[in-house]
Amino acid sequence: MGMKVASRAPLLLLLIAPLDGIVLTILAFAELFGRLSRRISPQPLPQFPQPRRECSFVILSWNSQAMLAESLPALLDALRNDGGNHEVIVVDNHSTDGTDEFIKRHFPEIRLIRSEQNLYYGAGIRLGIASATRDILVLMNSDITVCPGFLEPLLQSLSDSRVFGVASQVLTGEGQSYETGNTHADFDGPELRWRHEPLPSPESGAEWPVFWLHRGLFAVHRLKYLWLGGLDSLYDPIHMEDVDLSYRAWKAGWKCLLAPASRVIHNHQLSVPSAGEGFLHMLVRRNQHIFFWKNVSDFSMLATNLLGSTRTRIRRASIPSIGLRRELHSFFAALKRLPTILVKRVLFASGVVRGDREIFVLTARVGCNSSQNTTALH
Repeated sequence: MGMKVASRAPLLLLLIAPLDGIVLTILAFAELFGRLSRRISPQPLPQFPQPRRECSFVILSWNSQAMLAESLPALLDALRNDGGNHEVIVVDNHSTDGTDEFIKRHFPEIRLIRSEQNLYYGAGIRLGIASATRDILVLMNSDITVCPGFLEPLLQSLSDSRVFGVASQVLTGEGQSYETGNTHADFDGPELRWRHEPLPSPESGAEWPVFWLHRGLFAVHRLKYLWLGGLDSLYDPIHMEDVDLSYRAWKAGWKCLLAPASRVIHNHQLSVPSAGEGFLHMLVRRNQHIFFWKNVSDFSMLATNLLGSTRTRIRRASIPSIGLRRELHSFFAALKRLPTILVKRVLFASGVVRGDREIFVLTARVGCNSSQNTTALH
């Protein structure tokens, strides 16, 4: 039976190809409407006051007591050494391992927020952000352990009014630069290719432009975050909300940077939705559709992506870990969200000042010194 479905997969996928053309047409009209609204009533980028050097650390935890026992002491030590007026918020995402009691007993200075259900990443982190009171938001995974001196480079970067957010260099549990946080993307034919680049000079104090702020640990100006609308619930329960937020910041005219001098260690504990790995794979693909349809405004990129979708689906459906059903599920799940995508796309259009290809060029630079960054990203 499985062999028969696999052999019919190309034909079945060809039958939904007209939907790609319909989506392309709808997005093209939405983009034209957005450009018209931008010409008639452009939305200037607000001039926000410089943030005070005070941070709200928001950590989402689900059955992460063991990880928090390692990460929280390092974080609190670093904040005491900094001496600033910071706060730490832990959202207990309906854990069953006694995380809430552990925090109350051992870390009474931490603000604990308990959720009555597992909200996963997006909704869980938004719950914590809603309680934040400081000028700078620092979003941090529960499996991240900060290194001494990690905070100062982040605060220095955020003193520049042109900066939206800055991420730390991410090391693996063995302390070696593998998952660096030096994030970049390429538009390769119909698809986006995501990558982490090694750091050519890891000891450099330079700030480097990145495509997205790696969610291991990154800091943003809270008022700018709120102006952008924050982490978008379209991507719930998880995946690509950090990419979407960073890309919108680039399009609005701000910068997203990596501060290599700020180092954290990622111990890699992944919270998988209860539906399993297959559901997670579907979410990744669904959210890739959402990201492209919502954010990309270049007509040729939109056309290349959507008109090449059939070939992409046929290739992906042939991969055993993905398959036809999962590939179709991801597309129709994204299609269900198209009305909301269109509304958000049009509403944001009047504030766009950078085109897609310009962003890809700006964030393609693997490394440079601070003066080069200042010149290139004005």
